[in-house]
Amino acid sequence: MTQTIKFELTQKFEQPIIPPVATKRLTPAWLKKMNTGVSKHKLDEWGNPMQTVKKCVPFVDAITAGYTLLTHIDLNLTLVNDELRVVFLDDEHEKKLKEFNPVETHPRLQVEGTPFEDFRILKYITPWKIKVPDGWSLLFLPPMNQFELSYIPLCGLVDSDTYDGVVNFPFICPNIGEGIHVMIPAGSPFIQIIPVKRDDWKEEIVVYNEEQYSQHKEYRDNMHANKKDYYRKNSWQKKKYT
Repeated sequence: MTQTIKFELTQKFEQPIIPPVATKRLTPAWLKKMNTGVSKHKLDEWGNPMQTVKKCVPFVDAITAGYTLLTHIDLNLTLVNDELRVVFLDDEHEKKLKEFNPVETHPRLQVEGTPFEDFRILKYITPWKIKVPDGWSLLFLPPMNQFELSYIPLCGLVDSDTYDGVVNFPFICPNIGEGIHVMIPAGSPFIQIIPVKRDDWKEEIVVYNEEQYSQHKEYRDNMHANKKDYYRKNSWQKKKYT
């Protein structure tokens, strides 16, 4: 069954802004350029040709899952006297930011005692309200496996079927400082959005007996002996985000 996620624009803008998109449309350039194999002469510990992370289906599934909210304007951020300053790039940029400034700060007191208390906690203000069907929540994450980005949004889980407001996103820029600028271009992937169905769960711990150990070893040995695309052919399920 196909579910629908709605992105509702709650602000008026003189010009169209960049909408959220299916994350699969934003595959990083470095992943596109990467080869799938290390070298035909380089073997792994099971004697198979060694593959790069591009052939790791769960890794790629994570990078392309769900939807992504993009920055709709260039953000040139710095600190002046320990206060956030959004630097105008030109008159048109200043006009757009005064129309809708998407960055604020959180007081440091709100994160005292956390491992990130020494960072300036910024907040990305989005004009988008996001709605999902009854029984679904949205998991908001930093763009997964993309450590090259100069900003790190904090994670959050929102019951977006019942919440009727916009979601704003706290984030840090580890390299920002007094007079040190961080540039986030318009169209940058800012937050990854994963729909999560709210089912009830309970934990069960299973300790294998000898027969189960033997079955698991047989599966593992078979997987390594036929490693090429084994997971994709035998376990992987297609995910569709449009």
